[in-house]
Amino acid sequence: MRRLDPALVAAAQGLGASNWRIFWRIYLPLTLPGIFAGSVIVFVLSLGFFITPALLGGGKVMMVAVLIEQEVHQTLNWPLAAALSAVLLALTLGVYGLAQGATRQEARS
Repeated sequence: MRRLDPALVAAAQGLGASNWRIFWRIYLPLTLPGIFAGSVIVFVLSLGFFITPALLGGGKVMMVAVLIEQEVHQTLNWPLAAALSAVLLALTLGVYGLAQGATRQEARS
């Protein structure tokens, strides 16, 4: 967002655009790929963190990975653990599909 050319915003202001119009028509479309890429990176990295909430939260912080682990090892509720794992996998594949679609659309432009 810092690398956005300030001359674009100044030109829009010089042409009489309001701050909201500048944001929605210039600033947001130009920064949306970076915002989307950052969101995907944070989501993918958060999927890999299992040990951090388990150690730091002491079992008080209920993350999906911790819940799956508890269902498998403590309560032996395999069907619920399998369902939670399937939901987590579906969400991951959905986010990955959105990222691939956005990347392909960006490459076409």
